[in-house]
Amino acid sequence: MQIGRSVRLFLAEGTPTGILTAEIVNWTGQVLAAPRGRLDTALKRKELSRTGIYILYGHNLQSSLPSVYVGEGDDIAKRLRAHATDDQKDYWDRFVAVTNKDMNLTKAHVKYLESRLISTLRDAKKSRIENKTDPEFDRLPEADISDMEAFLEELQLVLPVIGVDFFRKVSSQSEFAPKNESVPPQTFILYHKKKGIDARAVEVDGEFVLKAGSVGDLHETISFRDFLKERREQLIETGRARKLTGNRFELIEDVAFSSPSGAAVFLFGTSRNGRSDWLSEDTNKTYGEIKDQELNEVK
Repeated sequence: MQIGRSVRLFLAEGTPTGILTAEIVNWTGQVLAAPRGRLDTALKRKELSRTGIYILYGHNLQSSLPSVYVGEGDDIAKRLRAHATDDQKDYWDRFVAVTNKDMNLTKAHVKYLESRLISTLRDAKKSRIENKTDPEFDRLPEADISDMEAFLEELQLVLPVIGVDFFRKVSSQSEFAPKNESVPPQTFILYHKKKGIDARAVEVDGEFVLKAGSVGDLHETISFRDFLKERREQLIETGRARKLTGNRFELIEDVAFSSPSGAAVFLFGTSRNGRSDWLSEDTNKTYGEIKDQELNEVK
């Protein structure tokens, strides 16, 4: 049985588009996120006067991927002011600052966190990294490294909750399920000979994950959603997918979707009903039939 976690969000200005803070019970870290337009107000908050790391992100016209910059500082507010007046960093429209409520993060700690986050960005391949250098920093005692890895684990749980998902790499296994109790996820298949589509997927933690090796059709109809078209371009641009002959493409890595229909539309390039498209590899029942059966079994 998976153990639930409590993430506390606070809308500091009483609006969903303003400054917000996020915390996890029994975690010493504190996250503050805000749009660039609210930077002047955010700079007045005490969290930003502390030692910590920060993330700048937004979109530019050079890429369909979000542009992301990771930095660190003894006084985050000073670093954010400098970036806000730097014409070379006009791509960001939001920022996240990560500090420690106990104020015991040192310069060495945040340098380590910065290095690890940049490395995580590269592994996830979901963004355009704006850092000019790739700092490697491991000059910490073994105990401190262990503490910072635990800190990062909690941070990577919080970030997707506030909409920062480009650090997370898709896994076919639950990240939070007990390792000795996890049940292998059910596999679904989708095959269409004429279009050359041949795909496999699993459902993990509420996401429908297309497996590496799945093949889709690059043809697109008018009804093909813009954000899914952009998703294809991002995957090919970052090397997570490659073009094949016959106007097809193949996934090199697993890719997650919010629903089976989203995954089916992504593969076909047109409107689809994933509940009827995907079949269980074991029973040959449709995804919809399996879900209806599960609902009927609930007492």
